[in-house]
Amino acid sequence: MAKKLYRSPSNRFLGGVLGGFAEYFGIQAWIVRLVFIILLILPIPVTGIALTLAYVALWVFLPLGDAKKQLDPDTIDADFEVKE
Repeated sequence: MAKKLYRSPSNRFLGGVLGGFAEYFGIQAWIVRLVFIILLILPIPVTGIALTLAYVALWVFLPLGDAKKQLDPDTIDADFEVKE
């Protein structure tokens, strides 16, 4: 089954776009957010404008993922108990 890119319903700070990228690539969301901020503040004006427009476009056009599908069965459940 092919992976699909969605906005993250659980790992979101603003729109869930960067959290969705983190879940898609299997990395920590803070790394994606840090790289995004570094690229955003580069002294190249076109980079900041392009990233801002791309983020807004992805926020509008990417569907919101299903929260139940994205839960890892090896993580802590809603009652904060470790699943065996």
